[in-house]
Amino acid sequence: MYKIMIVDDNKTNLIMAKKALEDNYDVIPMSSGVMALEFLKEMPEPPDMLLLDVDMPDINGFYVISEVKNLKKLEGMPVIFLTAQDDDATEIEGYSLGAIDYITKPYTTMLLRKRVDIHIGILEKERKMAADNKALADALNSRTHNVIELEYAIVEMFASLIGHRSNIIEGHSRRVEKYMSVFIEELSKIPKFKIEEADKQIMVFASKIHDIGKICMTDRCLADMGDLTLQEKEFNHAHTILGADAIKRVTDAVSTNKFLTYAYNMCRFHHERWDGKGYPDKLMSTNIPFEARILSIVNSYDNFRTNNDGQEPMSHKEAITRIKFWAGTHFDPELADIFISIESRLDA
Repeated sequence: MYKIMIVDDNKTNLIMAKKALEDNYDVIPMSSGVMALEFLKEMPEPPDMLLLDVDMPDINGFYVISEVKNLKKLEGMPVIFLTAQDDDATEIEGYSLGAIDYITKPYTTMLLRKRVDIHIGILEKERKMAADNKALADALNSRTHNVIELEYAIVEMFASLIGHRSNIIEGHSRRVEKYMSVFIEELSKIPKFKIEEADKQIMVFASKIHDIGKICMTDRCLADMGDLTLQEKEFNHAHTILGADAIKRVTDAVSTNKFLTYAYNMCRFHHERWDGKGYPDKLMSTNIPFEARILSIVNSYDNFRTNNDGQEPMSHKEAITRIKFWAGTHFDPELADIFISIESRLDA
């Protein structure tokens, strides 16, 4: 049963209103605005509707509604004014303070009941709509959570497969994931990049499988990156295409999915260069997808620190110096500057 509070200093009006509504509603009568505010502030569950007299001797209805709208638990409670005044100024003032309707005194019990029934009906529909929207949102959140779990499982599956082929690449993939997490967290603080909270996690997931195409590489290509023939180097470059094509097969079978889009772009384009001299497609500058430009820096940093194309691994400081030197040729200069600005966190 809906709960309605009636506030009126005229006891005759209060009794009449209570009798008009008590068959269908739980009615709480109050004879003053002060008393009504005290009850409203203390009640664990506020009324569903407030019928409020405007002209009262202690505090008037306008003051009461102002206080009500300032309380979080009461701000959505519908308020209907009861008043003997029929001037436009009073009515406009009430609506501006948040009232949903005016009932002019004197009124009949039938009129009061009908007007209240109409607004309770509207309230009931609004609450049902809110409940339906919440149920829909909960279902969507549950589905989203399940999708994220599936994406994570796919990443771990590929990481495991890579690990069986090469401990070196598995270690590289896990380190790249960590560096990406730090870098993307910093980039997300910059409004121009418009990285949404959900996208941060997805991009980090996707970065971990950027080298899945290397599952197809020969053992020699995987074991020694510094002593390869020209033909072997060309074959090694194909890991970008092989990985991207594998992801594209999945993408073609499902609807649009951000994780797969990011994973494809990272696989195919993480060896493209800002100056257009990379591979496999020789894209340049902002034609290279944003996530691939981010990964390009992270990927190179870890390569510098570990295998370094068969040469002696660099120190952190040397790797940062190389990234600074290659900014504007290999790397997006703006992203490179941001990466360098957080170098102490990456070193840690």
